[in-house]
Amino acid sequence: MPLSPGSGLSGLCNLQSIGGLRRALGVLALAAALAATLALPLAAQAPAGLLWEHDASSRVEAVAVSEDGARVAVGGRDNYLRLFDVSGELLWQFEAENSILGLDISPDGQWIAVASEDRFVYLLDADGNLLWQFKAARPMNNAAVARDGSLVAATSDDLSVYALDAEGNLLWQEEVGIGVKAVDVYGSGEKARVVVGSDDGFVTIYSRSGSTLLQAGLDYSVRSVSVSANGARILTGASDGSATMLNGANGSEIWRFKAEDAISGVSIAADGSTALVGSEDDSAYLLDRDGALAHRFQQDEEVLGVALAGDGSSLALGTASGAARIYDRGATLAGAAQSTAQRQRTLLLVFGLVLVLVLAAVWAARNTVSGQQVWQRSAAGPLGVLQAMWSARLSYLLILPTLAFLLTFNYYPAFSGLYHAFTDWSPGARTEWVGLSNFRFLMEDRFFISGFRNAAILVVVSVLKTMTLPLLAAEFIFNLRNRFSQYWFRTLFVVPIVLPAVVEILVWNNIYDPAIGLLNESLKLVGLEHLTRVWYGDASVALGSIIFIGVPWVNAFALLIFYGGLISVSNEIIDASLVDGASAWRRFWSIDLPLLMGQIKLLLILNFINAVQTFELVFLTTGGGPGAATYTPALELYYLAMRMDRMGVASAIGMILFFIILAGTIVNMRLVKSSNEYEA
Repeated sequence: MPLSPGSGLSGLCNLQSIGGLRRALGVLALAAALAATLALPLAAQAPAGLLWEHDASSRVEAVAVSEDGARVAVGGRDNYLRLFDVSGELLWQFEAENSILGLDISPDGQWIAVASEDRFVYLLDADGNLLWQFKAARPMNNAAVARDGSLVAATSDDLSVYALDAEGNLLWQEEVGIGVKAVDVYGSGEKARVVVGSDDGFVTIYSRSGSTLLQAGLDYSVRSVSVSANGARILTGASDGSATMLNGANGSEIWRFKAEDAISGVSIAADGSTALVGSEDDSAYLLDRDGALAHRFQQDEEVLGVALAGDGSSLALGTASGAARIYDRGATLAGAAQSTAQRQRTLLLVFGLVLVLVLAAVWAARNTVSGQQVWQRSAAGPLGVLQAMWSARLSYLLILPTLAFLLTFNYYPAFSGLYHAFTDWSPGARTEWVGLSNFRFLMEDRFFISGFRNAAILVVVSVLKTMTLPLLAAEFIFNLRNRFSQYWFRTLFVVPIVLPAVVEILVWNNIYDPAIGLLNESLKLVGLEHLTRVWYGDASVALGSIIFIGVPWVNAFALLIFYGGLISVSNEIIDASLVDGASAWRRFWSIDLPLLMGQIKLLLILNFINAVQTFELVFLTTGGGPGAATYTPALELYYLAMRMDRMGVASAIGMILFFIILAGTIVNMRLVKSSNEYEA
């Protein structure tokens, strides 16, 4: 075939372009290989100094370590206290009736004080035997024990501090009158002292008899406190993220350390030379005698509890995902120094790699004919669109703000969630494609599985509530012949909608209060005391208690929807039914209900979506407990995303909920037909 003029030159240019592209691709491949080589040692490196790790079934709220590090106590939301030896072997476990929120172990490991949400504080011996238990009016949230077990101090949600002797007898009770959960004990016998931190920012030292010995004020609420063996140093953790070391003699500040978020726990060595601070910024900080940072334990999940051995040799961390991790302090610091040097070398190499990639990309764009041609062809279409948009620029300018908000706050999060459901995602840190791993994890997560069972129950109950009482109330109001009565009954049913849902839930929390709640008190009044219980703490009735909230369940929104549908029914149809002798019951089934199918379809869709996404009701009542009795998928999504920093798994839950809601909506649209649709 004869060559056309200039074809040889064109072919030569194409060959040159291909060669340039190959060279560019070679540079990129080399850079990618170098990046992979650099990343391998970092990914394979185990956490420095990690001795062992225990995975609990739920959040680890509290940890404690004996003075020599030979005993480690772990307590959490699964109601269990577990005691491990230095190698991580389980020695024994103790089950409370509800979540364990605080614990302490004596330096020699002979006594363990446990505070539980079941309102009890327990004292156990070294073998896990229960020595005594003491019950408060509200849940116990923290506990501490003296060196010789002669004094146990506990704080409670009833805003009080309790001091008990070795037999569990109440020595004294201090009604602080404000939230208090920070407590520690130092000394022994008659010299034992109780140190308490409260939400008003005060740190108070009490004698064994309950008299106030010292009080120091801080700027923010005190959430955790730890004292050296002789009481000379008091370490406090506050809600503003500050950890402050105080002089135990006069309460003056020695040093202050600032974390990135609120402090969740603090611990200090017996001699005050080392401090450990846990924070909601997903980290624990190891500090030296002067408050300088020695090492940061980055956990990628919220740190709930910290404990430091009395001799400072080992430390324990409890996390929101249910992990209890024990580290050797010396090995950790040595590994940290080595890791810092390696990180500096890696950063230098990565900087060089980025520079090479940028230069390669610029060279390829400027020196390859194919790249220039592709640029020109790909730019032609967008340029044409831009010209058309420019000719109608005023119209686009007017819709631009709305479109920008929709894209930013609606579409981008939705599509981002769908993508990140298949990744190990930590925003701003890493995004690693893991395929279906997140979904496989959810299939083995008992909280997620239980959540779907509970969500199914909530869907059925929500539909029944909406389709019965609001509809009957709307029929009742509609059939009243007096307009004055219609107006006032309608108003009385609708007025409660002005009350925020959060307030209603909190009111019901007080009704269900096991100590002073209206429900238990009413049962006692009528002689049914045997039916009283901790309504949110009993797994057999916790979900039912949540479902019962809001009785008599006349939802004002559903009532108005049904009432609006009824008043739109033609008077001719109603008059005709009366002429035919139809009863009110017959008219309801044959006229009202068929003509309300449009409203029923709307409410079914909305209630299905709301029930599947149930979150605030459970979050403000039980938090998903006890155990997994009241968990919902949306609550598990929140915990995984906001407390455990597992955004990829949380996105997977969001994706599953999206498809469930989509399927339910499609089924509802197909099966429920309104009168207009039947006519069409």
